[in-house]
Amino acid sequence: MHHRYCLLVVALLSAGGAAFGQQDPGQFRAAQLRELRQAQPLVGSYEGALGGRYPIRLQLSTRDSALTGQYYYCANGRLLDLTGRPTGEGGAVALRETAENDTVTTGRFVLRLQPDHSLTGTWYNAAGTVLLPFHLTRVPTTARVAAARVQTRTYLRTFEVPVVTVPDAGVRALLAHRFSLQSLMGEDLASLRAHAADQRESGVHYGSQELRYDVNCNERGLLSITVWEEGVGASIWHSYQSQAIDLNTGFAVDLADEIRPEQLSRFLALGQQKLRPVLEGIIAEQQELLQDEDREGLRAEQFSLASVREFKVAPNGLTFDHPTQYGMSNFLFRTLQGSFTGDFSWAELDAFLKPDSPLRRLMPR
Repeated sequence: MHHRYCLLVVALLSAGGAAFGQQDPGQFRAAQLRELRQAQPLVGSYEGALGGRYPIRLQLSTRDSALTGQYYYCANGRLLDLTGRPTGEGGAVALRETAENDTVTTGRFVLRLQPDHSLTGTWYNAAGTVLLPFHLTRVPTTARVAAARVQTRTYLRTFEVPVVTVPDAGVRALLAHRFSLQSLMGEDLASLRAHAADQRESGVHYGSQELRYDVNCNERGLLSITVWEEGVGASIWHSYQSQAIDLNTGFAVDLADEIRPEQLSRFLALGQQKLRPVLEGIIAEQQELLQDEDREGLRAEQFSLASVREFKVAPNGLTFDHPTQYGMSNFLFRTLQGSFTGDFSWAELDAFLKPDSPLRRLMPR
């Protein structure tokens, strides 16, 4: 019986890929659009238990016509990645599970969306020898906690990380991983200490490095944080990342998934209108720095869903940070980083956000 279930999962996951390989580009694009329409009703956050014993929270999203997502066991808060596609087999969806940032399959989900918007199905381990049925319900959109408690933990005097505390133990564990020194820096404390010791012993100082953060918003169950990494050495550089966290689940809010599909074209058109004067302003201000090819590249920039992948929550709406698409030089990138920003007011977003979007909690009442 277990082998039959395992074969079913493999068949569901592989059927779509074989068919796409035989299609011409036009057919492939049409198939992608069909899949996006199929996947859209699944997008959202869910919670329940595997086998009635292991509480989890799961988030589904759409990326490049594929259905992607993450989930974690509430007992440990460790994220696992999910990828797959609607199969067309009676509404079934097959998802492959891997450890975060890994490619080795650790499990599989086969699920179906029910009329009440819940998910039912079965989780299988990688070998197909363990089967756990589940019923996951949508996470309520009303805030379960008004705000998080955010404190600062400092490592080696220059690395400041946010310690985010909420009542829910699963969300608290997830956010501890998300904002750990290892996650933010890509190195653990022992490694950073070893680098500092090497510099002291050798007498060669390669420069300094700092990590800090800003809390942009912490109310109505949403936490918006920007983390900054800065370095001074042979050159001065900095990078930053903004995240908006739904404190109901601990998952990051992806604005691309919060836009009503039927309003997507209008949203992108409005974004292009907002981006255009920003680009022209940079061209006017940086005339001596820009070459003709830079001006041409900037004027060809297009607002897309990638433009709102990172955003800050501001008092009057959302501030997006458009990632440039043309290949500017490293020097120009460092000089202009953070310049390609624009704002969507809450009044503007009201026409585009889904009715159950957690971002609606922040709209003026």
